[in-house]
Amino acid sequence: MSATPSRQGVALVLIVSGALIAMAATAVLLVTHEPLLRFVVVAGGAVQVPGWLLHLRRPRPSAVWEIGPDNGDADEWMGERFIWEPGDRDEHGRAGR
Repeated sequence: MSATPSRQGVALVLIVSGALIAMAATAVLLVTHEPLLRFVVVAGGAVQVPGWLLHLRRPRPSAVWEIGPDNGDADEWMGERFIWEPGDRDEHGRAGR
């Protein structure tokens, strides 16, 4: 485990804390009818937005795939390397790449 939080961990904290704030403020708003609590509900939703944006952001392709000398025309699956040629079809009859 790392001492620094991951991007997914920060995103999860923002999403969950924003949801808890919004739900708690909604419950109290329904009981007390205090108009200022509407801003707390909105703030809880606003805390979730950066969390979802962090969660949905995709990593750079260079961090995920290692492009070799074959210009990325090869796939690896369970340790085997497959090189797609023009006109190849998969097991469902769909075109390869």
